[in-house]
Amino acid sequence: MKREKKLTKKERKALSPGPAITPRKDGSMPGSDHHHHHHIHCTSCGTHLDESGFEAGTAQWVKCDHGSEFASCTGCLAKTKELLAEHDRTGQPVKSASAWH
Repeated sequence: MKREKKLTKKERKALSPGPAITPRKDGSMPGSDHHHHHHIHCTSCGTHLDESGFEAGTAQWVKCDHGSEFASCTGCLAKTKELLAEHDRTGQPVKSASAWH
C-alpha cells in the first residue's frame, strides 16, 4: 500500500489565494505607490511640498546611491543629503521627519 503524496508547505502556499487587497480611501491600490505622487513632504523637516515648488526652485528631488528619490525643500537640502549619506553608509531606512502641514 503506497502513501498518497502530500503537498509541501511551499506548494500549499502557492495554491492558496492569499490576503484580499482592498483599495485605499483615495481609490489607489496598496503597492502601486510612485515616489512622485501628489502628496509630498520634505525628508528632513517634514513640511508639505507642492509640486509647483519643484518647478519654482523652492524644492528638489535628491537621489540616494541606490537610485531612490527623496524630496527636500531648498532650506533643508544639506540636512537631507546628510540623512541620505547615512542611509547609503548603513543600509538602514532613511530617518525622515514626521510629515506635517
